[in-house]
Amino acid sequence: MDNVVKKIDNIRNKVKQLIQKNLNREVTPETKHNISGIYMIYIDNFSSEKIVPIYIGQAKDIQRRYKQHFSEILVLNRLSYDEYNKYFFSKSTSFYEGHFKACKIFKYIIENNCTLQDFHMVILEEVEEENLDEKEQEYFQRLLPSFFGFNQLNSYLKRVKFRFSNSQMSNSEIDDYLGLLLEDVNGINSYYKYGFTRFNFEHSLPRDITYLLEEKEKDKLNSDILLKYDEVKIKLNELCKRYIIDFEEMQRFGEKKNKLYKVYKIAKDEYNQALDLLKIDISQKLEELKIYSEEAITNFIYSIKYENNPEYRELFYTYLKSKKCDLNFYEIFGEPIKNVNKKLEDKNNKDVPYQEVLDLYLKREDEMRPKRYKLIFPSCQFESFSLGDRSKNYSIKINEDNDLLNTCHIQINISNNGVNRSIEVDKEPFIIRFDYSFIDNEGNKTEHEYYIDNETTRNCQSGIQYFEKDFYNMFAFKKEKFKISSLINNEIDNSYISIQAEYKHGINDYTLKDKKLIKLSVVLDEIKQMTDEETRFNIDASESANCLKKCIINERLQNKQFVEQILLTKKLLKLKKRKKTRIKKAKEIVNKSVLAENNKVKRAEVYKQKVLIKSDSAVKVLNYVSSREKVTAQCTSCGYEWKIRSDHLLSRPYCPSCRKNY
Repeated sequence: MDNVVKKIDNIRNKVKQLIQKNLNREVTPETKHNISGIYMIYIDNFSSEKIVPIYIGQAKDIQRRYKQHFSEILVLNRLSYDEYNKYFFSKSTSFYEGHFKACKIFKYIIENNCTLQDFHMVILEEVEEENLDEKEQEYFQRLLPSFFGFNQLNSYLKRVKFRFSNSQMSNSEIDDYLGLLLEDVNGINSYYKYGFTRFNFEHSLPRDITYLLEEKEKDKLNSDILLKYDEVKIKLNELCKRYIIDFEEMQRFGEKKNKLYKVYKIAKDEYNQALDLLKIDISQKLEELKIYSEEAITNFIYSIKYENNPEYRELFYTYLKSKKCDLNFYEIFGEPIKNVNKKLEDKNNKDVPYQEVLDLYLKREDEMRPKRYKLIFPSCQFESFSLGDRSKNYSIKINEDNDLLNTCHIQINISNNGVNRSIEVDKEPFIIRFDYSFIDNEGNKTEHEYYIDNETTRNCQSGIQYFEKDFYNMFAFKKEKFKISSLINNEIDNSYISIQAEYKHGINDYTLKDKKLIKLSVVLDEIKQMTDEETRFNIDASESANCLKKCIINERLQNKQFVEQILLTKKLLKLKKRKKTRIKKAKEIVNKSVLAENNKVKRAEVYKQKVLIKSDSAVKVLNYVSSREKVTAQCTSCGYEWKIRSDHLLSRPYCPSCRKNY
């Protein structure tokens, strides 16, 4: 046990070192890391003695993969305990079958009192696409995320790839798979009580690998592979005996099931063969009579297969009549038909004992499955939005290179994109947050942040019930996971803050919970009072101009002149630079340069104060140039100095040296 503790401590330290090393390559909704490589998801809480909260993955487009991973957690954050429970335990298999990575992460975040702000992803290495598998395996070996983290077993991933491949496994692939299986068996033996190892073992590790020899003729495998096969089989049996109480009984049960299936399969193949021969005979006869028809042949064969349904026989007779053929095909092919019926009876007789054993086997699996699911289901109750929201710096983007006097900068966050693919369900967009910064002719700045009072924000504060829409859709052939809808006033309605919108701006129902709501018309009147005809506007909306227009219509403000001029006129959406005359008075030039310098000093002081507040006075800024350049920061505790982009320091206001030594 001491060796395992040392091992997990060692891996935990390696992970922390990797985080520090790659902090400058953190992936967020704002970054644009559209590259291929290896990444690591981690939850910034390493207090667990049993779990190292990491997930190692590869992607051809890391930014896109981050969006997929984070959006899955955003969806789970909206579900209530009772709703989430249904998706695991109300049916024989979990709705999230095949997508348990997000469930493992969600369980860890819930049970360790973490929030969305603790979810991080860093790029470990930029890798060419053809080298992704090899490089990913290196990190699997170093960090063992299948045993201490959120990853699935390595051998299972290999088996899944083979399952969905049309080609047979080659000798080298079988050799590789056996090697991975042996590593996983040894790992489970060592780390059974750590991470999600027990779940991975019970849910994903094969109990029997004889299918490898059945799929590949034994004489085509070399002696080394056969020796490795025997070694894996022995160790796999020992592992199962150790951790599965009734394994030997179930093994005998499984062997009986497989034996009965082989007998049934022989009878089934003989029946299908007899049916195929009859089909050939009938085809030749119809060709001979020059009345060949695929549909007629199908109806004849179906009349034999489904003799209790007279429809097919009638259709066949109708066809013969249309061709003026009065031959009795059922007499002509009487003997082959008798043979088919005999084979069918034999097949059905062989199927009965097989189905009886199979039903018992599946019943036992159904009894065990919920016990496995509990290993990845939160052990405590929780409510919707138990992970809170994603903290984000809401500072309005202002281009300091522009002439900023008498300018108004507006940032608008919208609930959804307003694109509705269903005529039966509403999806109306609304403005949920409206920020502005006005700079007057003297350089004075007025800033306000408002949460807007409308249908969507009021519903969010009242409480919206969210659910996985395909779970309840009986007509969905391939049920999509992590695609939610909502119940608003007991009706399905998509006019909520979408996951896509939350991913962009970080605002969700939790954000709005205790906020004071202000009517949009009041905010716009406030801006109108401060501005004049010469004021230039810069508007940054989280959705398209068309979507913004829908929002204004939903607020019934589209006919107001100020709104039309400012929010709905595309040509005013970008800030215009003021035209400068070639000849200026020396006094004006001096005054403007002094004002600009004063503004620069003021911005620097404000920024330094922000850093001090966010870091609890642990970090101070030595110099500040602009929002686009790096600042020099100093730790007030150890004196360490480092350079970092100003916006990155605000989101990570801590000393990398102290954190590394932590």
